[in-house]
Amino acid sequence: MTNSAQARADALRAAQQPTGWWGRLKAALGLTAPVSAEAAAEIRNWDAGAEGERRTVELLRVLGVEGWYGLYDRAVPETDRANLDFFLVAPSGRVFTVDAKLWGRNGVVRAHRGRLLHGDRHYERVMPAIRLETKRVEAALRKELAPTGRTCPVVTPVIAMHNASVADDGFTLDGVRVVPADRLLNLLRTQAGPADPQWAATVAAAADEVLPRYVEDGER
Repeated sequence: MTNSAQARADALRAAQQPTGWWGRLKAALGLTAPVSAEAAAEIRNWDAGAEGERRTVELLRVLGVEGWYGLYDRAVPETDRANLDFFLVAPSGRVFTVDAKLWGRNGVVRAHRGRLLHGDRHYERVMPAIRLETKRVEAALRKELAPTGRTCPVVTPVIAMHNASVADDGFTLDGVRVVPADRLLNLLRTQAGPADPQWAATVAAAADEVLPRYVEDGER
């Protein structure tokens, strides 16, 4: 399975390759310029994101036989390039989004004065992006589910952290649950609520309608 993060990494990697017969000849002779440190770092980041998503797929696979619905790599309504790694509907109809992260082992992921830190590094864009995605998804679902007469489920955003340690085995920051990946299934199951299979199927169908498959610009 190729996800959008892997597609982005592959596209960046391909862009660094020489083109044309002269470029290929120079490459064969070892005369091409090395990949810039910036480009190499960006490729590594996208590769790490793709690997985090693959690991999370394996973790979540078991939920299918427990009555959960899952959508993978979906576009966020009314945004240019935002995507959801995972959109999950519990057997009760409760809704979760899971953002998979694979960060380095050096440094603990923690909340400090309302900020998301990994060691001493502040990831200032992560929480605002997740809050915006949650707002857009809830609005789209609310509109799609309005004819049912039932209350649209609140979207619970979760970050599943691979590799890096997470303070206190998980914490909540700005309404977003941040947990080590190995605690993700436990969190989801404990928050699933009483089963309502018909409503869960309705919510999943609505989500599939309003959250199209995410496609990179170059793939359109």
